[in-house]
Amino acid sequence: MMKRYSAIAAALILPFALTACMQGGESTSELNADDFKDPVAGEVAEGSLDGTTMTFVSWGGGFQDGQTKAFSEPFAKQSGAEVLSDGPTDAAKLKAQVDSGNVSWDAINASPTQNAANCGTLFEKLDLSLIDTSKIPEGTPQGDCYLPSLVYVYGMFYDADKYGDNPPTGWKDFFDTDKFPGTRAVEGRPSATAGTFEAALLADGVKPDDLFPLDTKRSLKKWDTIKKDVKYWQTGAEQTQMAQAGEADMIFGWSGRIYEANQNGSNFKPVWDQGFLASDTFSIAKDSPNKIAAHAYINYALGAKQQAEMAEATSYSPVNVDSKPKFEGEAKEFNVTRPEVLDVTLPQNADYWGENQEELYAAWGDWLNK
Repeated sequence: MMKRYSAIAAALILPFALTACMQGGESTSELNADDFKDPVAGEVAEGSLDGTTMTFVSWGGGFQDGQTKAFSEPFAKQSGAEVLSDGPTDAAKLKAQVDSGNVSWDAINASPTQNAANCGTLFEKLDLSLIDTSKIPEGTPQGDCYLPSLVYVYGMFYDADKYGDNPPTGWKDFFDTDKFPGTRAVEGRPSATAGTFEAALLADGVKPDDLFPLDTKRSLKKWDTIKKDVKYWQTGAEQTQMAQAGEADMIFGWSGRIYEANQNGSNFKPVWDQGFLASDTFSIAKDSPNKIAAHAYINYALGAKQQAEMAEATSYSPVNVDSKPKFEGEAKEFNVTRPEVLDVTLPQNADYWGENQEELYAAWGDWLNK
């Protein structure tokens, strides 16, 4: 999900604090981790971070606006911290900070693959004694250096007007252009989303428990069978545009972007079965000068109220089982934390993709250019 927002904006200026990478990450407060242990998600002690200046980093645009209102502003008011905002999240920028010993970022909204690939080098391992994870839905992606910040499904969506009473029901149908003719829109970036190889293997008869290690050659051979029927998207916005313009009959994409298209007149339906449960993540910059405050920020943002407000602002699903966003109409269908969705989706294997990122990206990039 990392690339979804890269085209929206490079940075924000927030009403409660100046946005400036060079200004953030400096703290005059001395905090004791013991004072923040045994937390409750969504809570922070009043004035507990007085004197702290920290920076939250995300993807920018309307998405980060939603995080500002749901997370940063109330956290700052309650804790006493000054919360600056910067973005977009960029591993190269973070690496430059870490390598120089001048880290100005603290809490970061990133992606599981990015976190897994750089856990311990660009991202801190999280201290879960400082974060209440008891309300995070079972099955949502999480690792040593990250927790989910929101969830969505990277999966298959079809034009209900085209396929009518005989719709596709799984990956086998997505790759069957005889039974289900039409254009497929798929990942067009070399930096493939986790699930891209897996979908083809599932269509080719591989059982979910046998997917890893990924057989990329077999997967790409399956992708070869429909390449002439494929169009490519580069961003989440392009997924939405393709759906609205009728440029694709099936889209292998992100649930939030398809929901957005439907809100503007499209009629795409999800196939949740064996879709890939994906997430954005909360993480902390390696060598952050505000590790304790960053943990407190993440713990606060995982609260039920905060998650509901974020979900309502962005249409992405909350990561607190007690969160009850006021979704209406189709938004309820696209809430992927419902038990009936969680029961049939597969979690992205961010650890595997992080460990094998270069190989997987190279294989997909070579196929795209073939």
